[in-house]
Amino acid sequence: MVTWYKFGEFIESPEITPEIIRNIIDLAKSKTDNAAALPILKIAEVLDRVGQKLSDPEHPIRKEVLNIMPDLIHFSPQMVVAGIEAVCENVRFDSIMKRLAIDLDDPAYIEDFTYNNHFQGYIKAVPQGILAHVSAGNVFVGAVDTLIQGIITKNVNILKMSSFDPVFPLLFAKLILECDPEGIVYPYFSLVPFRGGQLEIETIIKQESDVVIVYGGKETVEAYRNGRGLFTKDVEFGPKYSCVIIDPEEMAKQNTSDVCHAVAKDFTMWEQSACSSPHSVFIKGLHNAEKFAAELKKSFVKLALEYPFPEINVDEKLEITRTRELARVEQALGNSELIIPAIDDQSWTIILEKNPQFNISCQHRTAYIIAIENYDQVFEALSGYGKYIQSVGILADEATLFNLSERLTQMGADRITELGFMSRRKHGTPHDGTRGIAEYVRWVSIGHDMKFTEPFDYKSDEYRDAVTLARLNNLLHYSKEHAAFYVDRIPVTKLSSLSELMKIPILTQDEFKKCLSSGGNEILTGPLQNSISFGSGGTTGNPKFVYRTMEETRFNASRIAKGLRLKTFQKGDVVANLFFAGNMWASFISVNMALEEIGCHILPVGGHIGIENIMTYLRAFKVDGAVSLPSILIGIAQYVEKNNIKDFSIPKLSYGGEHLPQAAEEYLKSVLKCEVIGSASYAINDTGVVGYQCEHCTGGIHHVHEDVHFVEILNPETYEPVLDGEAGNIILTNINRKLMPVIRYDVGDRGRWINKPCACGRKVRLFELLGRSDEVLIIGGDNITVDGVSTAISHIKGLSQNFTMYGKFVGPLDLLEIHVEALSELNENEKALLAEQLIEVLLTLKTTLAAFLSANSIARPRVIVFDPNGIPRNPRTGKIKRVIEERYD
Repeated sequence: MVTWYKFGEFIESPEITPEIIRNIIDLAKSKTDNAAALPILKIAEVLDRVGQKLSDPEHPIRKEVLNIMPDLIHFSPQMVVAGIEAVCENVRFDSIMKRLAIDLDDPAYIEDFTYNNHFQGYIKAVPQGILAHVSAGNVFVGAVDTLIQGIITKNVNILKMSSFDPVFPLLFAKLILECDPEGIVYPYFSLVPFRGGQLEIETIIKQESDVVIVYGGKETVEAYRNGRGLFTKDVEFGPKYSCVIIDPEEMAKQNTSDVCHAVAKDFTMWEQSACSSPHSVFIKGLHNAEKFAAELKKSFVKLALEYPFPEINVDEKLEITRTRELARVEQALGNSELIIPAIDDQSWTIILEKNPQFNISCQHRTAYIIAIENYDQVFEALSGYGKYIQSVGILADEATLFNLSERLTQMGADRITELGFMSRRKHGTPHDGTRGIAEYVRWVSIGHDMKFTEPFDYKSDEYRDAVTLARLNNLLHYSKEHAAFYVDRIPVTKLSSLSELMKIPILTQDEFKKCLSSGGNEILTGPLQNSISFGSGGTTGNPKFVYRTMEETRFNASRIAKGLRLKTFQKGDVVANLFFAGNMWASFISVNMALEEIGCHILPVGGHIGIENIMTYLRAFKVDGAVSLPSILIGIAQYVEKNNIKDFSIPKLSYGGEHLPQAAEEYLKSVLKCEVIGSASYAINDTGVVGYQCEHCTGGIHHVHEDVHFVEILNPETYEPVLDGEAGNIILTNINRKLMPVIRYDVGDRGRWINKPCACGRKVRLFELLGRSDEVLIIGGDNITVDGVSTAISHIKGLSQNFTMYGKFVGPLDLLEIHVEALSELNENEKALLAEQLIEVLLTLKTTLAAFLSANSIARPRVIVFDPNGIPRNPRTGKIKRVIEERYD
């Protein structure tokens, strides 16, 4: 009886018949559409869990592997452990994403149509359909690795297990079943053992599969090469040989024992049976070769303690004996020198060759050390092997390295490595001349140039939520493992729904500031490399800095670009960046990157150089648009109005960093002749960009960047989710920031969900930003908002939209005090007149406030009018603080 696996069930049969294979193929065909629709993040999440389980020394399946495999495949337990760890590394979430990024250029291609800047359209990597894997028997992890490649490319997979190892793939499948309760992976692959040469079975596979992937020797490859279906693609990994080249001058600069240890490990791993395992070492000079062989002997002895030599079969023992006897003959002739531990000890063999010829070893730690006079002799020795050469480990100076690599790869080699890394495949390393998993997809395209229009935004709530949940679980696991701050805050078990995120405590601003003010070490997950820091807008207390990798910074800027493009700017627009530059400030850098992404002509002016200088640049370039803080834009409008400039306009304005009241927006449109005014984005320096506006969003309404943030809106008293339309505190979790994870952060802003479809057709959620949670003053029993004061000011000619409102006491009574700038310099009488006018308008508009005043339950509002720029700005950010509460500690 043979045991095999079919799309989620283990089966025992007397043998694998053609009828069984036909049934598997028919089932596989019915599953291809469902497999192609699976979110890659969910697939990666399942495989990551498999890796976590397999890496646990106490897990029953790992123990079973270690109990069975050493005797089955003649590897030591230590070597089997190394193989298990290699599999665990390959199925890590980050490893899968890296593999997709390198082999496919971008993991997004396997998920959906993704815009490509060079193509100026959309490209997608579509699964081929059914992949048939014919696995080899040389390295037991190879079968599982090829299966993983088929799984992460969303294909349906049929794996022929080798007779060398009919066990490990089945145990791996058993572990997938344990880790995949949702059925994301296990229903889409089968594992079948059958003997090679069964023509009827092989014909069915070759005719009905979309891709046949063959690992093996010459006969196996040729057996599957002919008779394929018309549209069946073949990917062949036939017999390959590898070698090492060492420049003794370069070795002299390093620790010789370390070099030899690295080479010995390349010979030792997988008992030298992998295609990447070296057979020979070329080294200049006989004396250098002799010294190297002596040191290599010491390294083999040490490695035998780490990876004991396994029990091998009689045929393998005879082959080692034969190799040694031939070496003794050559030694007698003066051509070679045999170095072995003992006559009856076959744990390693070194043969020093004085003639420059490439030798293929009998494996099992058999190393030929070949003395050469020059590198031309290497190429003469390898000339007959050509494309049989796979990996070459090289130790040489830079010039020699590139020269040798050029010649070797032209000859046929495809993989040049550092010493010690021949047995460890680096993600992105070409596999026998292919880009790995790129062979298992079809490339398709949409030629329409609609940059920033993304398919994800139009997916169903269920699909997007599933992707978000996978991202969240990966973030939480990573943060718990790498950031001390989150060790006790994040539960051990993964979330089964988005609502379970509420198990994690809210991160308050005080907690966050404390973390960052002390250097951020507890909340950081790694060293500050390839990263950037930005400062907070605070002016008192210890400085607060936030940290992002450069990749995170570029992605954040691309999301800002999306909103700017959809709402305001077009490719080719001349746009002035008027955010503040320098001083650890993030907005200027991020907006510059975003405008570049759109394709604008950028004027990096900055908002801190004075209105007169700003106007010089804006007029000289006849700008199409500007992006800045509302206070800067209002200042430009005031300058234009004051100086009666008629021949100037800014058709497009984008603002950020502060709330823009409706009255202020109308003022900008009137004075600057704006056609479009929109939010640059809803972004928080601490967490990054959160929301964007499309062409149909107005005021504070934004779409959520669901690929950046998971947004909650909670009741500030109970911290329970609010109903649609109700105001609450905005709680943010950035799902792609890993250097400094920000999880369930109360950012101090208020918002409400908009439960209606947007006219743009996007299904990502809509919310309305209502301003800071502290931008409301309770005066008596009335709520005084920034928008309310802005509306009152808009009724008074001569007053600016730059203002601050204070909550104070006059004795026991509440007092509303407003500081507001005039549009021009005025005398005290003129200021007093405008102040009184504003009080009257405010009491007229706010009838509740007037009623409290009539009842003598509040003090009469007070207004102080300042000259232009008279209200203090934050020296770092240029922002005006809208609300200052002075009544309470």
